[in-house]
Amino acid sequence: MIKTKKFQLTKKEYFSFIIRILLKKRWYFLVFMLILSIAILFGDNKDYLNSSIMVFGFLFPLYMIFVYWRFVNSKENKIFYTERQHEIFPDKIITRMGEISEGTMDMRNFIKVLELKDLYLLYVSKTQCIYFPKRVFETSEDENWFRNEVFLKIKNK
Repeated sequence: MIKTKKFQLTKKEYFSFIIRILLKKRWYFLVFMLILSIAILFGDNKDYLNSSIMVFGFLFPLYMIFVYWRFVNSKENKIFYTERQHEIFPDKIITRMGEISEGTMDMRNFIKVLELKDLYLLYVSKTQCIYFPKRVFETSEDENWFRNEVFLKIKNK
């Protein structure tokens, strides 16, 4: 069993990690749209359809960033920024949020994992996850234990 430090995500951290997840999952689509838009921009045939595709290709990534920015800054999502602490066991994770709320999640409920440079994500559904910034582990041994006993076991399911 390990216990993480108490931590809080900032809006900047949260925005950064959801944008990185978007790029990790959809980079090929965004690159395709930008390449297509650039090709149309420097092409000779500029009719209404091509111009529309070009504008969409340039504006869609900006629109997606704006949508995520609004989501991060929404007052309805303040639960994401609540101070929390996790107790991690080989078979469950107990999460304490503030002084009021406590929840337990069985390891069998996690369906997939994702690792970013500074973050572990354990998914319980396609859109819901528990996040563990790498800075919250007390020691590197704790992080290694988490990685081997929890993260890799879920990944290899």
